[in-house]
Amino acid sequence: MKLQAKKVVFVWLLLLFCLAFQAENARANVSASWFYRADRHVVYGVEAYKMAETTTTESKYDTRTLYSEQFSISYGVRVWVVHGSSQIELTQGTPVAVVTRFNIGSGLQNASWNCPGYNGIVDAVMIRVYQRFYTYSWSLRVTFITSPELLIKFSSSSWIFSYFTEMRVEGSEVTMSSFYWGGNYGSGVTVQYDLPEAYEVQMWKLTNGDVIGWLVTPYTWFIGFAAYSLIFLLPIGLILYNRFEDAAAVIIGLLLIGGMTGGILSAVVPQTGLQLCWVLFVLGLAALLYKLFKSL
Repeated sequence: MKLQAKKVVFVWLLLLFCLAFQAENARANVSASWFYRADRHVVYGVEAYKMAETTTTESKYDTRTLYSEQFSISYGVRVWVVHGSSQIELTQGTPVAVVTRFNIGSGLQNASWNCPGYNGIVDAVMIRVYQRFYTYSWSLRVTFITSPELLIKFSSSSWIFSYFTEMRVEGSEVTMSSFYWGGNYGSGVTVQYDLPEAYEVQMWKLTNGDVIGWLVTPYTWFIGFAAYSLIFLLPIGLILYNRFEDAAAVIIGLLLIGGMTGGILSAVVPQTGLQLCWVLFVLGLAALLYKLFKSL
C-alpha cells in the first residue's frame, strides 16, 4: 500500500515538473494582435472602446471635416500604461506611428513604433487615436483600452499599428477624413510582450491587496486553472475523502475552495475574513500534506 502511494506521489510531482517546464519555455517573447473593438467598457475610471485579441461583428467610424481646399490627412497614436488612477505615457506626449493620405481613397494603412519598454508589470494599456489635416494641430478622435490585469511586461520592441482610413472630397473646398474600426476593418495594433516570473506577479498582487491571488498564483500562473484543478484540488479531494469518507462533503468543499472565479466563499465572506480563511486553509493543507507524506 505504501509503495502504491509513493508511486501516486511520484507521478503527481513528475506531472507538476513537466507542466512547469512547459510554462517556462512559453515565457519568452510573445506577439499578439489587439483589435480595436466597437463595444465599450470602463477600466479604472476610463470609459473607452475595448481593445482585445478578438474583434466585433459591429463596426464604428469617426469622421472629421475641413471646410477648405484639399489637404492631406494623417492619423497617429499615443500609448499609456494604466493602473488605478495612474496613467504613464510611453510616447513622450506626441502621436507616433503616423500614417498619411495625400489623395482620395480608402484602405488599411500600417506604421511602426519602437516601444521603449516599461519597468514593471503592465495592468492595462490605453491607446488614443489622433487625426490632423496637413500640418495643423492634432485632434483626439477615439480612445481604446484593454481589460485590466494583463499582467505582462514590455521590453524594447517594435509595434505595428493598423488604421483603416478614408479621404473624401466634396466640391473644391470640403475635405473629409474618416477612421474605421471593428468588424472586418482590421484596425488595431500588433504588440510584443513578455510574461513575468511568478514571484513578480505574486508581489504585484500582494502590493495591490490581493492576498488570495498572492496565495494561489504559484499554482495558477504557470499551469492554468485546469492543471491547478488536477494538481492542487484533486489531491485535496483525495485527502479529504480519505479523512471523512463522505463524497458529498468533499464535493462541497472543493466547490467552496476552487470555484472558477475564486470560490463561493469570495461571494459571501467579507474581504478581511476571506483572507483569514485562506491563511487558515493553507496552514491546514500543509498539515494534511505533512501527515500524508509521513504515513508513506
